[in-house]
Amino acid sequence: MKFKPKFSSGLWVFAGCMDRFCPSGYSKLVGVKEQIELAGKVQGLKGIECHQSDFDQISRQEFKRLLKKNNLSCSNVNVNVWGSAKWKHGAFAHQDKRIRKEAIEEAKKAVRIAREIGSPSIGLWLGADGFDYPFQINYFKQWDYLLSSIREVGEYAQPDIKVGIEYKLKEPRTHMTISSAGKTLAICLELGLENVGAVIDFGHALMSREDPAESLVLLSRHHKLFNVHLNDAYREWDDDMIVGVVHFWETLEFLYYCVKTSYQGWLGLDMFPYREDGVKAATMSIKNIKALLKMVEKIDFAKLERAQRTMGALKTQEVIRKVVF
Repeated sequence: MKFKPKFSSGLWVFAGCMDRFCPSGYSKLVGVKEQIELAGKVQGLKGIECHQSDFDQISRQEFKRLLKKNNLSCSNVNVNVWGSAKWKHGAFAHQDKRIRKEAIEEAKKAVRIAREIGSPSIGLWLGADGFDYPFQINYFKQWDYLLSSIREVGEYAQPDIKVGIEYKLKEPRTHMTISSAGKTLAICLELGLENVGAVIDFGHALMSREDPAESLVLLSRHHKLFNVHLNDAYREWDDDMIVGVVHFWETLEFLYYCVKTSYQGWLGLDMFPYREDGVKAATMSIKNIKALLKMVEKIDFAKLERAQRTMGALKTQEVIRKVVF
């Protein structure tokens, strides 16, 4: 099966990184304009993801000009409703109706930006919506507010803009409300909006103790996989490392099922190269993905499926190891 990947990257890959131990940053922190210029240096990269808050730094016209100059398009506009103290107790599920409304308006702003700059989708990673302690929130109200807010954004984005919900187990909250592929799919099915679906972040799936490939298939069964973020991690945390450096086999399996499900969306890099050069890290990730996809092309799909029918691990490994070793 022939698979033609489209590679994109979050602009944050090129922004320079900081953490709570080094708040000044491990390298020079750069603005949106330079981030786009750096993205343009990555061989094979055709798209970028941004946030609606990036447009506090740059006009939409200048943003489009820089994309065109660097032969890039915008694959997704993410909604930042976590990076301010305003959202410390939540955003889409905040108990205060006024703050919920402000969060929804930020998402609607992302929809308008997406339409203007030609992005097919927006992304909802609701990092502020969750809890840290037992008894901290009313779960009934949490879910009611959350679904009501997503519904309002989804309806506003119809018919042309997709809304992708990106799940994650924890961080910045100890428990994020939308924490698994199953919860994300439950939201999508309950809302019943054609343009509301899911985003799989490979590292987030690992954190949730999922097999990323199985989650991909689950969402694809319902035509709800809208976007993919690739990276790697050690499962305990959202390490956002170079693709394929830790979970080689799981990444290979994930790409195999991208091919099997005829996934047509972007393969997006979502990494935080704290101590590495962002351009080089992105370039290496794309090379790794391409190498893994060449392995996928060499897999005898029919033979593997026959081996899978035996449910024997040795039988399936005999097929796969031939393209690896």
